[in-house]
Amino acid sequence: MSRVFGFAVTSLFAGLSVGTSYLLGLRFDWAVAIQVLVILAIAGIGEHRVSGEGYYRYKDVNGLFLGNVPLWIPFLWVFVCQASLVVALAIGFRSLAAAVCAGAIGLIVDLLVVEPILSRGPFALWSWTPVQDGYFGFVPSRFNRFAAPVGNYIVWFVFPFLMACLLGPIILLGTLIL
Repeated sequence: MSRVFGFAVTSLFAGLSVGTSYLLGLRFDWAVAIQVLVILAIAGIGEHRVSGEGYYRYKDVNGLFLGNVPLWIPFLWVFVCQASLVVALAIGFRSLAAAVCAGAIGLIVDLLVVEPILSRGPFALWSWTPVQDGYFGFVPSRFNRFAAPVGNYIVWFVFPFLMACLLGPIILLGTLIL
């Protein structure tokens, strides 16, 4: 059953990632392919490293794994980062304001959907472990009152913001080289 679940959820988020990549590709052309590769690499390596440090543990029900990370998680990252930017652009934000809005949307999605539903709730696909001086040790532990540590939400603001900002320099570099 876990392999079926792993295949299904990987297919779901890979498909959603293709959809958001297509929508962003209409505006940013080939730069989106580089963005996707960067997100997949950082998500895969980062998740493997952080989960390997013991901050959280993915449960076997996730099915298909690459190292410590369920195969679908990097595609979730692509989807959330890109969908956040698509929404920001659709609302009418441009440039840096769109990147900030994408970061805010990414944080809200993680705070209200990803963590409460997927790490708790009916699915419980991973579990957080309290770690002394965790990956954001500067955040006082009294602020960790959510489904995940506060540092996790900082990452879910910063990463979509940076991935939105990444598209501009890629396009600029491409015009200089070509």
